[in-house]
Amino acid sequence: MKYRHEIDGLRALAIVPVIWLHAGFSGLSGGFLGVDVFFVISGFLITSILLKEIASGTFSITSFYERRARRILPALFIVAALTTPVLVAVTQSPETLRNYGASLVSVATFVSNFYFWQTSGYFGTTSELSPMLHTWSLAVEEQFYIIFPLLALWIAPLGRRWFACSIALILLVSLVIAQVWQLADPSGNFYLLPSRAWELMAGSLASLMFSGRYIDKISKNVSNLLAVFGVFLIIASYIGFTPQTAHPSFLTVLPVAGTVLVLLFAHSDNLTGRCLSIPVFIQIGVISYSLYLWHQPVFALTRIYTDGHLSVPMALVGIVLTSILSLLSYRFIETPFRNRQRFIRPQVFKAATAGLFVAGIIGVLFINNVQIRKYSEPQNMARFETLATAYASHTSQPMVDKPCKFWSPVLDAAFIKKFEQCRQQHGQAIFIIGGSHGMDLYNAIAVNSPHKFIVSVSRGLCRAHGYNGNPRDLPHCQYEDFRQFATNYGNAIKLVLYTQTPDRLFVNNDIHDKNGNEINKKYVSDLVRYLTSLNVDYNLNVAVIGMLPPITKNPVDWDYRQSLKQQAAEYRSPVAEERARQLDTLLGNKLSDAGIRYISKFEGMQLEYPDDLVIDGALTYSDKRHLSQHGEKVFGERLWTHLKEQAIVD
Repeated sequence: MKYRHEIDGLRALAIVPVIWLHAGFSGLSGGFLGVDVFFVISGFLITSILLKEIASGTFSITSFYERRARRILPALFIVAALTTPVLVAVTQSPETLRNYGASLVSVATFVSNFYFWQTSGYFGTTSELSPMLHTWSLAVEEQFYIIFPLLALWIAPLGRRWFACSIALILLVSLVIAQVWQLADPSGNFYLLPSRAWELMAGSLASLMFSGRYIDKISKNVSNLLAVFGVFLIIASYIGFTPQTAHPSFLTVLPVAGTVLVLLFAHSDNLTGRCLSIPVFIQIGVISYSLYLWHQPVFALTRIYTDGHLSVPMALVGIVLTSILSLLSYRFIETPFRNRQRFIRPQVFKAATAGLFVAGIIGVLFINNVQIRKYSEPQNMARFETLATAYASHTSQPMVDKPCKFWSPVLDAAFIKKFEQCRQQHGQAIFIIGGSHGMDLYNAIAVNSPHKFIVSVSRGLCRAHGYNGNPRDLPHCQYEDFRQFATNYGNAIKLVLYTQTPDRLFVNNDIHDKNGNEINKKYVSDLVRYLTSLNVDYNLNVAVIGMLPPITKNPVDWDYRQSLKQQAAEYRSPVAEERARQLDTLLGNKLSDAGIRYISKFEGMQLEYPDDLVIDGALTYSDKRHLSQHGEKVFGERLWTHLKEQAIVD
């Protein structure tokens, strides 16, 4: 296939938004779609190569996998080899090292997309701290490389029409799977091949059209307009999509179609082709694979070193470091290994096998680092188990689930049916709403209250006010559904309790900012307006449980070799405590005017920092801002007693 400068330019258009997004910059909330652009390009190029070789009778499975190994593995091994010692240098957290080891094993076995599907979402704090998160897309392509050549070898000899129809059928089936699956399991839909195959197949169909010379019949003016429109679709998707946009889904057709249009109609004789062929774009595209490999470890390791915070200057330094490492990687790793005279096939396969084996062994050692350390430092590891137990209560603790004490992330028909049954038995319910802090509050109340009928509809990110950043980022939450529910079942609700994290009520979403972070008055007004509406328009008895101040470092990442009490004093946040109290005063005054009770957690839970971070040798926080199971038990008991004393509950 003749080299096309504009394809490297298109690669640049794919990688820059990905790096921009992961650096934490705003403006390109859909920057993750750069991966989708890469998928389409990959389908286009692989199909072009396969069909040419099959038609000429030169296709070889062995040669195909040799090329893939030369292209993918050497640079990947170098990234893993350098990331591993740096990770050990910046953290001694056994949990972080264990998770990294598991990801390394998944990379070595080409299933990292399955691993990250099961262990984390793509967006959020956990993913930002995972150096190998980005390898999920390599796993998707590797799985595609296993299946597609065999499919092409079987169907292509039947003729171009059969092959095109087969590709189109796979595309349609995969697209429907993506649309349906994103409703049932958004994480699995994001990570796994069945809902991603259609993007690769779109590139494959584009290759058939391009090689079939169908586009030669289209005039230059129309081709120019179609190529420009393709770039517009891609850039508009980068701006318009958000982490909450259903993806991949029918909506993802927009950036995929845009990529197909650029592949088909951008060439050296039109505007789009010339723009994409600007030397800087070509250079970025040439090293785009190395840029993709290096950016995630660089940003993740920086965040781990700085306890999760990536400032703008640090992000810029990370981009420069990523660029330097990528240039070196391309020059001294990628380029030499593509040279068949320098490294012959047996050497490539032996090196690939050895690299995968070593990565797997190192990963297994990291996975078992906790067990290994138990023999060398048993006393310290007992302290780590305390930290790990608190962390596990946030990641794997089941919600309280009893006959009429139950929780749901959505207010759906199943919830309503169960609510109606319990209403018949117990009359009125205590109903808890909110985000992830609402989930904590539900567990705390359900465990400690003798009340038989306690329910909650709550889930992470859901707050009764605007969402930080782009207003379109607001997830679909339960608050409007709850209004309708209150219309039908308000007389079966004895008390509504609402709570949330205080961070999101600050302009910059940073409650630890000691230089002064302004309270977001609009969000406060949104919250007061919603809660007042429940009280006035729906005649509900509403009480708000105030703000839990976050700490500065996840307990699981504390130094397990040091006293937990001493570290509690180090990682408490006096600034966050002061800001949480400010919000308590502000919201308490505003809600009081509407006849809504406001209970500060400092008073209701009798919080004393740093002493209350470690109680009876156990952590009360599971991460920076959520309660552990032990914290829910201890603070929930205090809160329930306080609510009774204030005659809010009986």
